[in-house]
Amino acid sequence: MSTPPGWYPDPSDPRSTDLRWWDGARWTEHVHAQQPSARPPSLTKAPVNPYAGPHQPHPQYPPSQYPAPGVKAIATPDGQALGGLGFRLLARIVDWVLVSVIATLAGWSSLRTLTAQVDSATAALVAGDTQTYLDQLVVATQGSAARSLTFIVLAVSAVYTILTLRFYGATPGKALFRLRVRDWNRSGHPGWLQCISRWVGCDMLGQIIPLYLLLDFLWPCWDQRKQALHDKLARTVVVKR
Repeated sequence: MSTPPGWYPDPSDPRSTDLRWWDGARWTEHVHAQQPSARPPSLTKAPVNPYAGPHQPHPQYPPSQYPAPGVKAIATPDGQALGGLGFRLLARIVDWVLVSVIATLAGWSSLRTLTAQVDSATAALVAGDTQTYLDQLVVATQGSAARSLTFIVLAVSAVYTILTLRFYGATPGKALFRLRVRDWNRSGHPGWLQCISRWVGCDMLGQIIPLYLLLDFLWPCWDQRKQALHDKLARTVVVKR
């Protein structure tokens, strides 16, 4: 039976009285100074306050039992503070702008063709030629230029999001506002599957189902761990650096 996550005597220094967080698989970098009167942690000991603030000892609950029902978490089980929703929104806007600029440059030819098709449809509508307007509208929305531009936007978004999260733990927008993405149960950068799942659960599905994208962004407002739907799919959270 593996040792459950919790605060234990630091194995790196047997003479130290500090406690180090064990995430269930490895020792993390989070260290907490043990109070002089405190006894070494025990699996049967009553848990301390799980919402005492960042980098404070948290209860040795399994992830499925944390936080307590009806109570919103302010930190991960090992004490890292969750990111604020306002800064997360601003970070998302910055990322959108950067992706849009890159995609516009990469798909400039398709964008010009699409713009010309929309202009043609608008001119037909102004002239009262309804049939031509409808024909041009179909071409503009379903033609090769529209499909090409959609593919370019998705490709740029995938490369931008997946690579920055995997290697830096944050997109440029999140880094600007001192946020990063991690697994709920362990520190460090998210894995490849988590990064891909996060992108699929947000940008890709959002392109297909716009209503889903709105629900995805609103979900952290009432979620216990401030997770969006794409966070739940990837088992990640957004934390403060």
